[in-house]
Amino acid sequence: MALKFTDPMESTSTTRRAVMPQRSDGPENSTPHPARSSHCERVVPPHWHTGHLTIRPGNARAAERLLRSVVPAPATYPALLHAARVLLHNGAPDRTATWCGKLRSQARTPSWATAFRTLRSEALLQLGDLITAEHEAAAAQDAMGTRPASLWLWLAAVRGEVLLAQGRYEEAAAHLDRPAPESGWSGVPWLRAQGRLHLAEGRHQDALDVFSAAARLARRHGTGRLPHLPWRSDIAEALLCSGRGGQARALLIEELAVPALGPRHRAVALRLLATTDTPGRRLRTLARAVDEARRCKDRIELARVMADYAQALDALGDAAGAVFLERATDLAADCGLASYGLQYAG
Repeated sequence: MALKFTDPMESTSTTRRAVMPQRSDGPENSTPHPARSSHCERVVPPHWHTGHLTIRPGNARAAERLLRSVVPAPATYPALLHAARVLLHNGAPDRTATWCGKLRSQARTPSWATAFRTLRSEALLQLGDLITAEHEAAAAQDAMGTRPASLWLWLAAVRGEVLLAQGRYEEAAAHLDRPAPESGWSGVPWLRAQGRLHLAEGRHQDALDVFSAAARLARRHGTGRLPHLPWRSDIAEALLCSGRGGQARALLIEELAVPALGPRHRAVALRLLATTDTPGRRLRTLARAVDEARRCKDRIELARVMADYAQALDALGDAAGAVFLERATDLAADCGLASYGLQYAG
C-alpha cells in the first residue's frame, strides 16, 4: 500500500448563501424572526459535509456571525450546519452544542432536526459528556430509522464513536462492523468510526485498509471550504499499532503542516507524534498536545495526552508521573471513558 499521499483539494458544490441579518447576542438569546413559508422552498437532504462559499474552516468569527444572523429555514439549513461545524473544528464544542440544540428545535423537517442533533452529539463527545452524547445519538436514530442513507451513516458513526469511548465494543460493532457501504463521500464518518472499532479490537490491518479508503475519498472529494479531515493521523495511528513508526511519523509531520488543522486534530497528531520522538523530546511534544487539547475543550483527548505524559515521565524515572496518571484517570472516569480509551486517538 502506498503511504505517501498528495493533498490536492478539488472544489465541490456548496450551499447557497441565504443571509437575513438581525441582532443577537448569542445562541442563548438569539430570537430570529420565523421565515415565511413558500412553495418554492426546496429542502435539500442533510449531509455531514455541507460547505459555504464565504466561511472558511478557520474563520470561527464568520461562522458565529452567520449563526446569529441567518433565519433557520430549509434554504439556510446547510449553511447553518456548516457554520456550527466550523465552530466545532475551531475549538468551540460548547457553542456548537448550544447552537445545534436551538437549531434542532427550530428545524421543520425530521431529517434536518436529526442532522443538528447529530452534530450536537459530536460536540458533546468532544466535551467529554459521553452520557448525553449517547442519549442524543440514540434518540436521533430512533426517530430517523435508516433513511436517508447519508444521514444514517453519519449518525451511526457518531453513536459508534461514543460507544467505543465508553468501552461498549459489542454495541458499537452492531452499528459499525459490517461491509463498507458504497456511499462515497457521505460514508467517510462511518469509515473512520469503523477503523477505530478495528483498532479497539486489535485488527490493525483492517483499520489501515478502512482508513486508507477514507483517505482516498477525502483526497477526491475534499474542498477548502470544509473543515479538515485528519486522514493522515488516522492512517498514522494504524501504522503505529502495527509497529511502523517511521512511516507514521512522516505522515504526522505532514499533518501538522496543514494550515487548516484545528486544535483538536493538532492535539491528536502531536500525541501520536510523541510516541515516535526520542525520550528527551517526547515531553515537549506532549506539552504542546496538552495545550491544544485544553484550547479545544476536548476533555477526552486531554485525558489521553495526560496519560501519555505520565508514561513519558515514568520512563525518565520522574516520580511526578504517578500524579499525572492519577489526574488522567480521574478525568477519564469523570467523562465515562473506558480504560482502553486512554490509548487510542479520537
